[in-house]
Amino acid sequence: MPYLSNPEDRESLYGLLQSYAFRLFLRDILALRDRYQPERLGPFFSPDSVERMARQVERLGFIRRMRGGKIRLLAEAVTDFGDTFEWFVAETLRREFAADVLWGVTIPGLPCGGDFDILALVAGKLLYLETKTSPPKHIEQKEMSAFLARVKTLSPDFAIVLVDTHLRMKDKLVPLLSEGLRAEGMADGEMERVEKETFSWERRIYLTNAKRDIASNLSLCLRNYFLDRFFG
Repeated sequence: MPYLSNPEDRESLYGLLQSYAFRLFLRDILALRDRYQPERLGPFFSPDSVERMARQVERLGFIRRMRGGKIRLLAEAVTDFGDTFEWFVAETLRREFAADVLWGVTIPGLPCGGDFDILALVAGKLLYLETKTSPPKHIEQKEMSAFLARVKTLSPDFAIVLVDTHLRMKDKLVPLLSEGLRAEGMADGEMERVEKETFSWERRIYLTNAKRDIASNLSLCLRNYFLDRFFG
């Protein structure tokens, strides 16, 4: 956010971040930094899409393109995509679901450690939402256990793990979260499918990805949590 000079630029970034391809592009730029060249982005992007997204990122002032296709990363203090993604998801909750939202929340003195990526008040219920920008293969059991420890400490009304990927949740992340629940003493810790790649444990803890789009999958989680409570 400090690199965006005015509210219009923040609005532009919010709109661009709704594209999964654009989020991948930003993550790749941050990973490659000044070693970035278009051909290093792999088969996911066409040359035209790379050029289009590079122009958008340059217009926002994050990069400066050099001769030979290289770039200079102007947002030098930004080391990963995590904080930006937290901001985007928090804004989505605020704009699309009229939630009161805080992100990057640290509460001193808690035994669980770490921070709470997003805390939101949705229709009078406290939601704790954990964001993940790493591919599922890079997410380990200790991260899911840390998430569950924060859930246990805070005791929100419900919690969501949102992974910014189009890959399947069933292959690795559902077993990791189920194992974490059993380790917390939940004998019946199996996650159940809600729809497609969205899963739930007792309609209190949800796991979802970014396929379709983030707002739609958050809507699915919220609808599943609230529907019977209001109309059951």
